[in-house]
Amino acid sequence: MVTASYMKFVKLLFFIFLPFSISAQNDSLAGKSYEDLSTLMHSYGSPVTFELIEYYRRKATDEGNTEEQLKAKSKFIEASVWNRKFDQAQDSLPSLNAFAAQNDLSSPLTNSLFEIGRAYFFQGIWGKSIDRYSEALKIAEKDNDKEFQQKLLQQIGYIRSTIGDDKEAIKLQKRSLNLLNDLDLSTAELETSRGKNHYYLSLAYIRTNQKDSALHFIDLALLSVRQPEDTCRRKNYLKTKAEIDILQKDFDAAELNLKKAMALCKPHEKIDSLIFYGQYGKLYLEKQEYKKAQEYLQEALDIYKVKKEEEGFMQDHYKLLAKAYKHTGDIEKSNFYLEKYINTTEEFMKIQDSVSKVFKLQEVKSFKAELNAIKEEKDQKQSYLNYVLLGTSIIILILLLLLLRFYRNKKQNEVKFEALLLKMNSASKMEEITATKDEELDEKSSTDVPEETKKQILIGLKKLEEKEYFLKQECNSYNVARKINTNTSYLSKVINSHFGKNFNTYINDLRINYALLRLKNDVIFRSYSIQSIAEEVGYKSTDSFTKYFKLNTGLNPSFYIKEIKNIT
Repeated sequence: MVTASYMKFVKLLFFIFLPFSISAQNDSLAGKSYEDLSTLMHSYGSPVTFELIEYYRRKATDEGNTEEQLKAKSKFIEASVWNRKFDQAQDSLPSLNAFAAQNDLSSPLTNSLFEIGRAYFFQGIWGKSIDRYSEALKIAEKDNDKEFQQKLLQQIGYIRSTIGDDKEAIKLQKRSLNLLNDLDLSTAELETSRGKNHYYLSLAYIRTNQKDSALHFIDLALLSVRQPEDTCRRKNYLKTKAEIDILQKDFDAAELNLKKAMALCKPHEKIDSLIFYGQYGKLYLEKQEYKKAQEYLQEALDIYKVKKEEEGFMQDHYKLLAKAYKHTGDIEKSNFYLEKYINTTEEFMKIQDSVSKVFKLQEVKSFKAELNAIKEEKDQKQSYLNYVLLGTSIIILILLLLLLRFYRNKKQNEVKFEALLLKMNSASKMEEITATKDEELDEKSSTDVPEETKKQILIGLKKLEEKEYFLKQECNSYNVARKINTNTSYLSKVINSHFGKNFNTYINDLRINYALLRLKNDVIFRSYSIQSIAEEVGYKSTDSFTKYFKLNTGLNPSFYIKEIKNIT
């Protein structure tokens, strides 16, 4: 078995001979393109990455390529951020800006804001990080720089997901993906960027427990890693796939994917130990191997040595430890890590919005209740029973109120029906059943209509009523006026003054009164659908018929038909 001291010795030799190995590779690196060098940078950890960036910078300087020199400065800041050397990153920003301005290179401010946003993110100052990214996004949109827009939307979406705003995160990642279609990128660049989008989408779907969607997008992300040397991205994607495997209770697959991931992108940073041992802890916790989960989670803390300013990122890890110790019966340690979880959650809440804060507080309360349940199981059962009884009582009360409302409405409708039936039985003419009056008339006066014309119009209307012309869908003021040899203005004025209603009200009253009588007297007509009845009496839609029927009678057609059936 390899001892820890032996491994330390090997690591020491690695760093002693590292500069010599890089220098020896200069000849072979000379034939590589800038794109190849960028890919290599993502395949090694610090300090190899910084050595490669310096080689990249010297190559660009020797070739007089100012754009690649700017990229080298940007990559140096990026690597500094990734390696938690935030002061080094911040100190390098002025030089990057000055170089970009001096050589009139595009988007120097956007790029600087982007890197500052990244630095703030890794320091946990997410509010400022989003501010910088959003500021850069406005500039990119103003300059119509779609490549930077795509990159910024990707990062903002990732932060949104990290703080729990997954709905917005998914929307931003999809916007970022759509922008890729408009960019003139190489196949490798396109696949890398699309892979990141798919990876971030998978993380968002994991947080919302949409396991199928999460699996779909992480598989797409893995397909994007076609370069054999791009092991770091594959490592992250496999780690995420293992997390989905845990959610799906496929523990063998999770263990296999974690093992594959840990074999990639070496040498590992301490942060890798924290992340991967944390995943192993979650895995063994789900497998109910609580002692093993404790060991991995505790070893992760021993290796990484969490700094005070990083405590806000540790809430999930502390919660897993609290659960592991709870299940082994070590309530003292469980409470210790629960307390740390609460404290780190409070730090994390400073970044999140008020909604996320509410959810976190609820989670803490729920976890406290779970710990107390170990000693108070009987009380919990009683409490649960009380909640069930309360919930049942509320449901019964709501049902009773709905039932009461239903019977009250039914009683009111029955009263309206009886009154309507009485009116129908006592009416000598059809038009006496319901007679609507309009408060606002189209034509208030008919004094300018000759008396002879008035009589002609009223006689014509009577004849059309007898012929039941009002039942035709073509029945409108124009057609009626034409049939009785007058104009629509005279027709409207006479109907207004004689009947006290507008033309449309006059026709609707005739139709509804006809429907009432026919439904009462015609058994076959009552068996029609409401739509067929509506069409039969001249309406083009069921809604119009129902509207005017209720307006005239206070009842729905279906209720009237049912009551008529009961008495005949």
